[in-house]
Amino acid sequence: MAAPSSADRAVAIVALMLAAASVPASQIPDDEHPFIMPGTPAKTIPAPAPWLTSAQLLRQLEQGDASAVEYVKGVYDATESGLWCYTGRTHVKLHKQSPEAMRADAVAYLRKLTAAQRKERASDHLVRMWQIRWPCPPDHCCP
Repeated sequence: MAAPSSADRAVAIVALMLAAASVPASQIPDDEHPFIMPGTPAKTIPAPAPWLTSAQLLRQLEQGDASAVEYVKGVYDATESGLWCYTGRTHVKLHKQSPEAMRADAVAYLRKLTAAQRKERASDHLVRMWQIRWPCPPDHCCP
Protein backbone atom coordinates (compact mmCIF):
# COMPACT_ATOMS: atom_id res chain seq x y z
CA MET A 1 0.00 0.00 0.00
CA ALA A 2 1.41 3.38 -1.00
CA ALA A 3 1.93 6.17 1.56
CA PRO A 4 -0.77 8.85 1.45
CA SER A 5 0.19 11.88 -0.57
CA SER A 6 0.15 15.40 0.85
CA ALA A 7 -3.08 16.03 -1.09
CA ASP A 8 -4.68 12.99 0.57
CA ARG A 9 -3.55 14.23 4.00
CA ALA A 10 -4.94 17.72 3.26
CA VAL A 11 -8.31 16.24 2.24
CA ALA A 12 -8.38 14.18 5.46
CA ILE A 13 -7.57 17.24 7.60
CA VAL A 14 -10.29 19.32 5.92
CA ALA A 15 -12.79 16.46 6.42
CA LEU A 16 -11.91 16.31 10.13
CA MET A 17 -12.23 20.09 10.46
CA LEU A 18 -15.66 20.07 8.78
CA ALA A 19 -16.81 17.22 11.01
CA ALA A 20 -15.66 19.10 14.11
CA ALA A 21 -17.41 22.28 12.95
CA SER A 22 -20.72 20.39 12.65
CA VAL A 23 -20.74 19.42 16.35
CA PRO A 24 -23.42 21.49 18.14
CA ALA A 25 -22.10 23.98 20.68
CA SER A 26 -24.14 22.17 23.33
CA GLN A 27 -21.86 19.13 22.86
CA ILE A 28 -18.53 20.95 23.14
CA PRO A 29 -17.08 20.35 26.61
CA ASP A 30 -15.72 23.18 28.72
CA ASP A 31 -14.64 23.69 32.33
CA GLU A 32 -18.19 23.84 33.71
CA HIS A 33 -19.88 21.16 31.63
CA PRO A 34 -19.21 17.43 31.49
CA PHE A 35 -17.99 15.64 28.40
CA ILE A 36 -20.79 14.51 26.10
CA MET A 37 -20.11 11.48 23.97
CA PRO A 38 -20.64 12.32 20.28
CA GLY A 39 -23.85 10.79 18.99
CA THR A 40 -25.67 10.98 22.33
CA PRO A 41 -28.67 13.28 22.61
CA ALA A 42 -27.75 16.75 23.78
CA LYS A 43 -29.02 17.60 27.24
CA THR A 44 -30.01 21.03 28.40
CA ILE A 45 -27.42 22.17 30.88
CA PRO A 46 -28.65 24.88 33.24
CA ALA A 47 -26.72 28.12 33.44
CA PRO A 48 -24.29 28.22 36.34
CA ALA A 49 -25.59 29.83 39.51
CA PRO A 50 -24.68 33.50 39.94
CA TRP A 51 -21.59 34.36 41.95
CA LEU A 52 -23.72 36.62 44.13
CA THR A 53 -27.50 36.48 44.33
CA SER A 54 -29.65 39.45 45.25
CA ALA A 55 -30.56 37.72 48.52
CA GLN A 56 -26.89 37.28 49.44
CA LEU A 57 -26.09 40.90 48.59
CA LEU A 58 -29.08 42.17 50.57
CA ARG A 59 -28.03 40.14 53.61
CA GLN A 60 -24.46 41.46 53.40
CA LEU A 61 -25.60 45.07 52.96
CA GLU A 62 -28.00 44.81 55.90
CA GLN A 63 -25.18 43.44 58.05
CA GLY A 64 -22.96 46.39 57.13
CA ASP A 65 -20.43 44.28 55.22
CA ALA A 66 -17.97 46.74 53.65
CA SER A 67 -17.13 44.34 50.81
CA ALA A 68 -20.80 44.38 49.73
CA VAL A 69 -20.67 48.17 49.36
CA GLU A 70 -17.46 47.77 47.33
CA TYR A 71 -19.31 45.29 45.12
CA VAL A 72 -22.13 47.81 44.54
CA LYS A 73 -19.57 50.52 43.75
CA GLY A 74 -17.82 48.21 41.27
CA VAL A 75 -21.04 47.36 39.43
CA TYR A 76 -21.94 51.08 39.45
CA ASP A 77 -18.57 52.06 38.00
CA ALA A 78 -18.59 49.31 35.35
CA THR A 79 -22.09 50.00 34.03
CA GLU A 80 -22.56 53.79 34.24
CA SER A 81 -22.76 55.65 30.91
CA GLY A 82 -23.41 52.43 29.08
CA LEU A 83 -26.39 50.70 30.63
CA TRP A 84 -27.77 53.71 32.53
CA CYS A 85 -26.84 57.38 32.88
CA TYR A 86 -26.33 59.26 36.13
CA THR A 87 -27.52 62.62 34.84
CA GLY A 88 -29.99 65.32 35.74
CA ARG A 89 -32.89 66.29 33.51
CA THR A 90 -30.69 68.94 31.92
CA HIS A 91 -28.01 66.32 31.14
CA VAL A 92 -25.58 67.88 33.59
CA LYS A 93 -23.44 65.43 35.52
CA LEU A 94 -24.44 65.19 39.15
CA HIS A 95 -22.06 64.59 42.03
CA LYS A 96 -21.53 60.88 42.52
CA GLN A 97 -23.58 59.15 45.17
CA SER A 98 -21.93 58.53 48.50
CA PRO A 99 -21.28 54.88 49.41
CA GLU A 100 -23.87 55.16 52.18
CA ALA A 101 -26.51 56.48 49.76
CA MET A 102 -25.66 53.68 47.33
CA ARG A 103 -26.03 51.11 50.13
CA ALA A 104 -29.37 52.57 51.26
CA ASP A 105 -30.74 52.65 47.69
CA ALA A 106 -29.65 49.06 47.03
CA VAL A 107 -31.15 47.78 50.30
CA ALA A 108 -34.48 49.53 49.62
CA TYR A 109 -34.64 48.17 46.07
CA LEU A 110 -33.55 44.61 46.90
CA ARG A 111 -36.10 44.37 49.74
CA LYS A 112 -38.90 44.92 47.20
CA LEU A 113 -37.88 41.91 45.08
CA THR A 114 -39.86 38.69 45.14
CA ALA A 115 -38.33 35.52 46.56
CA ALA A 116 -37.71 34.25 43.00
CA GLN A 117 -36.03 37.51 41.96
CA ARG A 118 -33.75 37.38 45.01
CA LYS A 119 -32.28 34.14 43.63
CA GLU A 120 -31.15 36.00 40.51
CA ARG A 121 -27.83 37.73 39.85
CA ALA A 122 -27.37 40.75 42.12
CA SER A 123 -25.61 42.85 39.48
CA ASP A 124 -28.59 42.55 37.10
CA HIS A 125 -30.92 43.96 39.73
CA LEU A 126 -28.56 46.79 40.62
CA VAL A 127 -28.38 47.80 36.96
CA ARG A 128 -32.20 47.63 36.66
CA MET A 129 -32.50 49.85 39.74
CA TRP A 130 -30.23 52.49 38.19
CA GLN A 131 -31.91 52.19 34.76
CA ILE A 132 -35.26 52.99 36.36
CA ARG A 133 -33.85 55.89 38.34
CA TRP A 134 -31.48 57.31 35.72
CA PRO A 135 -32.40 56.10 32.23
CA CYS A 136 -30.14 57.15 29.39
CA PRO A 137 -31.45 60.07 27.33
CA PRO A 138 -32.52 59.33 23.73
CA ASP A 139 -29.22 60.72 22.43
CA HIS A 140 -27.38 58.22 24.66
CA CYS A 141 -25.23 58.95 27.67
CA CYS A 142 -23.05 61.90 28.28
CA PRO A 143 -19.29 61.48 27.99
